[in-house]
Amino acid sequence: MNQRYYRSLGLSLFLVCMGLLLWTSFNLTLGIESQSVAIPINAKQNLITRIYTPKTTPKPQPVMILCHGVNASKESMTPLAMELARHGIAAIPFDFGGYGESYSLGMQNKSIERLEASTVADAKAILDFVRSRSVSSDISHPSQFDAKRIGIAGHSMGGTTALKLAELESQLQATVVLSISGFATPTIPNNLFLGVGVYEQLNPPSELRQMWQTVCPDGICNNFENGTARRLVISDTTDHFTAPYDPKLIRQVIHWTQQAFDLPLQDKPLIVPWFIVGGIGTVSGSIVGGVWLVLRWQNSKPSQEQERGLERGLKVRIRSSVTGFWGIVILICWIAGTSNLLVLCSLLQLVSNYGLRHPGKINQAVRITGLYFGLGLAAFCLSGLLRGAVEWWHYPLSWLKLPQFLLQWIIFIVYNYSIAMKVAFFETYTFKLQPNWLFFLIIGCELVQPGIILTGVENVGTWLIQWLRRPLTVTGLGKVSGKDAGLIGGLVVLLIVLLHQRRGDIGQVASQGIAALEVFGLLLVLPIGVGIGIVRSRWFQRLENRLT
Repeated sequence: MNQRYYRSLGLSLFLVCMGLLLWTSFNLTLGIESQSVAIPINAKQNLITRIYTPKTTPKPQPVMILCHGVNASKESMTPLAMELARHGIAAIPFDFGGYGESYSLGMQNKSIERLEASTVADAKAILDFVRSRSVSSDISHPSQFDAKRIGIAGHSMGGTTALKLAELESQLQATVVLSISGFATPTIPNNLFLGVGVYEQLNPPSELRQMWQTVCPDGICNNFENGTARRLVISDTTDHFTAPYDPKLIRQVIHWTQQAFDLPLQDKPLIVPWFIVGGIGTVSGSIVGGVWLVLRWQNSKPSQEQERGLERGLKVRIRSSVTGFWGIVILICWIAGTSNLLVLCSLLQLVSNYGLRHPGKINQAVRITGLYFGLGLAAFCLSGLLRGAVEWWHYPLSWLKLPQFLLQWIIFIVYNYSIAMKVAFFETYTFKLQPNWLFFLIIGCELVQPGIILTGVENVGTWLIQWLRRPLTVTGLGKVSGKDAGLIGGLVVLLIVLLHQRRGDIGQVASQGIAALEVFGLLLVLPIGVGIGIVRSRWFQRLENRLT
């Protein structure tokens, strides 16, 4: 028993130490400066940005405006921004209206047509801000940005925005579009870079190749001086969701931007992947350490004479003490304004409370959670793998990079949805830390009834799995009991939630008819169907029984 506990402690210390070592050794902030700015759209609406500038590049500096995709925020473009700054190019990721910390949009304003207009207007406001900082009459204080070296980059929806604004603004000297196709000509926009992954789910490389035939019909497009340079890069290590973090695409974007701005080519080693791995390792080690402490506390039972009368009351007091302790720590983090630490402490509170509420179940819960988490990742990744299998015909050697893709994909997907969780829990976190009602609801429930959140998740998950494993019968067709109706209603609600989460991705291709059905099948029907099939399989049930 003690060996198991100390193995957990050793794993925790290893993950934390390695994570902190990577996090500090590959610190993205070295050599760059950052500044948060709220850019007003009108008297009531602001765009929240963060400007990353290189410390060693003299002013005025070249600058890239970075546009995020659907269901994302400026945080998804931050790794690219920091790498650009490390290579001598200022970068400005920002939140579109209705996303992240920028001004809110009603659901009626989040249709594809209205988003196309509002996102272009938002990007234009950022461009006007850059231009305002590109003019200075004071020789002793030169302008911050170079008006002749401004570019724009975007991923997914942000790529569409970048294309449209670059078409309207000929002053933009570099245009980078990731994971999306669109309209362009051999001369418009200036210096166009197209990037996509072999495993792209929404806009497969075939669409980008068709676009390439339009923008570079003769196959030779490398004149940066007149803005007609074009390039298509198909990365064999990424899909749609992880494209902004893919090292291959980041290297190519940096190299392209340096050429477009007529800068000396710098080929510094990228540190974004190691920085992300360090952060994930630190968080994972901290959670494992929290689990270890809970297990040790559970193992510290009262003496045999006290067990009968005091054990129950003692456990209640321990749970109250632990959740009270984490409540104080969470309050301190809120006052200090550290959003990342606040999220970590909240996770530790959830895990600690669950472990103390269910003595002896924490190991089993961790194993089963890992099993279903892996199943979810595998089902979600399947659509990209199917897309990639089609592309292997065009790029036969790309399958050799499949292990690298899978490893990167797991790391970057975890990172992507961890920053999405932070955005979901906080209304603002840049200028002030303001949690939303969902965060207060979770913490409030834990303070009142420690362990109730993860216990509820466990109960709902157990009920759903048991229902999915019921034998399929057609007897009594036409007669639906109240219980069955409730179960069917729950699944319908779950499907609606999934559709709502992916509404933007699906809406982007909704006008393409058959393509919309294909995307719907790949992103929803296929993962759900495969997941249900595996859960119902006997071999998976045997594996689950072994872990329990």
